[in-house]
Amino acid sequence: MDFSVRRRAILDTAGNLFAYEFYLEPLSTSELPEDILENKVAVITIRTLAEYGLKRVGEGKRVFIKMPIDTMLVKAFELLSPQLTGFKLTPATVGLGKTVYTRALESIEKLSLEEAVISVHYELLKQHPDIIQFANIIEFNAGTAEPADVRKVETVGKKVLVSGVDSKELYDKFADLVDYVEGDFVGAHEELQQIKLAPFLKSTLLRLLVLMNTAQTPNEFAKIIETDVGLSAKLLRFINSAYFALRKKVKSIEQAAVYFGLKNIKNFILVLAINDYATVENPTLWRKALIRAKLMEELSKNVMPDNTSEAYLVGLFSLIDQILDVRIPDFLVEVNVDDLIVSAFVDKKSPLAKLLSMASLLEEKEREIKGAKGAGEFKFLDSIAKSVKLSPEEVLDVARRSYMMADTVIHL
Repeated sequence: MDFSVRRRAILDTAGNLFAYEFYLEPLSTSELPEDILENKVAVITIRTLAEYGLKRVGEGKRVFIKMPIDTMLVKAFELLSPQLTGFKLTPATVGLGKTVYTRALESIEKLSLEEAVISVHYELLKQHPDIIQFANIIEFNAGTAEPADVRKVETVGKKVLVSGVDSKELYDKFADLVDYVEGDFVGAHEELQQIKLAPFLKSTLLRLLVLMNTAQTPNEFAKIIETDVGLSAKLLRFINSAYFALRKKVKSIEQAAVYFGLKNIKNFILVLAINDYATVENPTLWRKALIRAKLMEELSKNVMPDNTSEAYLVGLFSLIDQILDVRIPDFLVEVNVDDLIVSAFVDKKSPLAKLLSMASLLEEKEREIKGAKGAGEFKFLDSIAKSVKLSPEEVLDVARRSYMMADTVIHL
């Protein structure tokens, strides 16, 4: 997916430039629901701003970025200077548990102490009144707010911003009540450049694979991953999701690595780290890759029990050529994955290549398998079942669980 990199002026009511908002605008229609897209693009926005440069964007003014509060745990914030940055906090796009909210508040407090400007959307303030202690600005949307809403916060001693001021009528409605305005009526957006998402995904993969190869024990792995609070939170949310249905909640990365095994946890982390990029870049292909990865892992358990992790990665990377426009074997060599994984794409007679053909067929037959009453409806299940030493019904169950797993990851 391509994006337009934009900035929009935020003015005070006297017409003076106060700051800029920096944001990414998709240049094509996404298959993702708007809330999921917003969550994932927020993380990409941080990295894009860091790469483009705060000083270059702001030209002496502070630069704001809009962030759902559940994205306030990501490690990428460290790439931005708090003294030059403002954060427009909005309601969470996914369920916000008490633990995640507490960690988000800790991040917000830290940014505030480091002189970042915190803007809290009125809808978020209604959900979490205690967040007002960190707010410098309270934001309202001109299209949905009423003057009475703005007057409610006059007594709390905070500045007020109204965004979405796209007409003179809306400007006149709020101008006397607020400190700052933003919208097409007071300043149209400026396009700074256009970017492609694929290079971000590739660089993330390279960085993470190198990093994970240094960890040889659950404890070492935990120390590395726990430095990225956002990634840690997503991993624990994934592991404690309905998909795994664990009897006892996993509370730490080290505990997760011990419970699932270091190789499995590394694969989970790899998936979650690139999920934001890949889901936005091509959600259909990424979901297919996730399904294949889980299928490969399950189908290999009886026939290649020592290589289930490698089988998983074969499935995960099986569509990377279409997602990133790369040649799979060359890419895998570049990111230094195991030769066994590479063999699946250069030797069609290799065991993993044969498993991939089975996994691909099961992925392609998702609609039919979901609607089936039993394995007897599919003759091809017999040959797959025989090859992987499972019953046809077990293969059917593996396929359905793989579809479920992919949906769980996409929505994280």
